[in-house]
Amino acid sequence: MAGKGPIFILSIDGGGSRGVIPANILNFIECEEKVSIRDEFDFFAGVSTGALVAAYLARNVGNMERLVTEGYTSESMSKMMDKSVWDKLLGRMQNQPKYDGVGKRAFIDGQADGMLINDIVDKHLLILAYDFINRELVTFKNNRGHDSIYNPALAEICDAATAAPTMYPPVATTAPKRRWLIDGALATNDPSQCAISEALAIGHALDDVWMLSLGTGKPAHDLSQEARDKIGEESRNWGILDWLTNGLLDHMMSASSSVSAHQCEQLLGERYLRINNELPRSLMQIDNTTEVRVDDLKSYAFLWFEEAVGDIRSLMNGVRTARAEYAQAKQDTVA
Repeated sequence: MAGKGPIFILSIDGGGSRGVIPANILNFIECEEKVSIRDEFDFFAGVSTGALVAAYLARNVGNMERLVTEGYTSESMSKMMDKSVWDKLLGRMQNQPKYDGVGKRAFIDGQADGMLINDIVDKHLLILAYDFINRELVTFKNNRGHDSIYNPALAEICDAATAAPTMYPPVATTAPKRRWLIDGALATNDPSQCAISEALAIGHALDDVWMLSLGTGKPAHDLSQEARDKIGEESRNWGILDWLTNGLLDHMMSASSSVSAHQCEQLLGERYLRINNELPRSLMQIDNTTEVRVDDLKSYAFLWFEEAVGDIRSLMNGVRTARAEYAQAKQDTVA
C-alpha cells in the first residue's frame, strides 16, 4: 500500500510572551475535549516560543496544564526576561542585548532535563533556528535534521531557537563545527511550511497531511485613517533605532507568518486550520510579562478557543476518520 498514511501536525508560531495564547488554547482543547494533545498529534513544529511548546510536547513530560502553570506564568517569563534598572530605562536603545539570556537558559535547562533531540523516538519534532553568519535556516529534527550526528541537547536547541536579535545574545552550538545561532523567527515565524516539507520528505503524501497551526496574534485594525497616515509619514524619517523601538522584529515575524499561512491554506485546504486572531495593540509586545498582561492574554486565548472549537473538533474528527480508513485499507490489502 503506497504512502505512510495520515500525519497530524501541530505548528506553533513565535511571539515571545504571547506564547501564553497557544499554550492556553492547547490546554483548553485538552480540558474541553478530554484528549491528550501529545496523543492526538504525530508531529510538533515550533519557532521561538513555539519551539518551547513543541519540545515540551515531544518530550512527553506532562499535560498542557503543567506547561501553562509552570512555564507561561508572569513569574516564569519574568525570570527569562529579567531586567536591570538600566535595561528598564534604556530598552533597545542600549548597545547590547536587552536581556543577557541567563534566566532564559536556566529555565530551559530545568525544563529539558538533559534530554537529547534523538532521545525522542515516537514523535516527530522540528525546531527552527537561524545561522546569521552563514545566513541559512537551521532545521533541528530528531534523526534527520541539521547536526543529527552530534545529537544536540534540547536545551541547546531551544536556547538558540529563542535567541531573538536585540533581545538575547546569539547561542553557540557545541558541534565540532561550531555555529552561532539566533531565533528562527528571523527566517520564518511560522514553521508550518517547513513541517509540510518534512512530512513529504519522510514519505507522507500531501493529501495525507493535516495541520493545526497556532499563531500568537496580530494587531487589531483599530487605527483611524488619520492615525495611520500620521505613523506612515513619521516612518519616512525612521532610522534603525526608530524601527527597533517601533517593533521591527515583530513586523518581520508577522510578515513571514502571513506568507506561510497563505501557502499552507492553498496546499492543504480543509485539512488545515489556522488560529491567529487580532489582539489590541497594547498586548502585542513580546516581552511584557506583568500579571495583568498575562491574564489578558489568557482571556484572549479562551475567546479564540471558543470561536474555533467547532473547527478544531471537525479537524480532529477528520484526522481520526482518515486514520481509520487508512488502517482498514491496509488491512484489506493484507487480506
